[in-house]
Amino acid sequence: KAFDSVSHQHIFQVLGQKSVYEHIINIIKDLYTKAGTALEMGQLKILGGLKQGDPLSPILFNLALDPLLCYLVEQVLGYKYGEQHVTSLAFTNYLALLSDSWEGMRKSIQVVEEFCHRTRLQVQASK
Repeated sequence: KAFDSVSHQHIFQVLGQKSVYEHIINIIKDLYTKAGTALEMGQLKILGGLKQGDPLSPILFNLALDPLLCYLVEQVLGYKYGEQHVTSLAFTNYLALLSDSWEGMRKSIQVVEEFCHRTRLQVQASK
């Protein structure tokens, strides 16, 4: 579900923030904004989400999540391990939040909810 809900605009914005070369961003824009599917009843334009099975999709998804992960670290949320704060464990489209208190977990969840609202990313909290 997460791959399906990633906003193309958010991906393009993050690529720009990461100083990806403009011509690379334009290639990715072409791959996603000019994508479509032909059905017997007509043309279907794809407005959001990442392509399932595309080798570029996990990279783009991780880039889309990077601002969230950085913000969690900036807020010093998470579990203290030695001198480090571990805020989350992220792999492909799975994200586990870590905290040493219920209040810290509530704050982390609030940060994730705000990020999802801003970027239109949909999550399944039960997973």
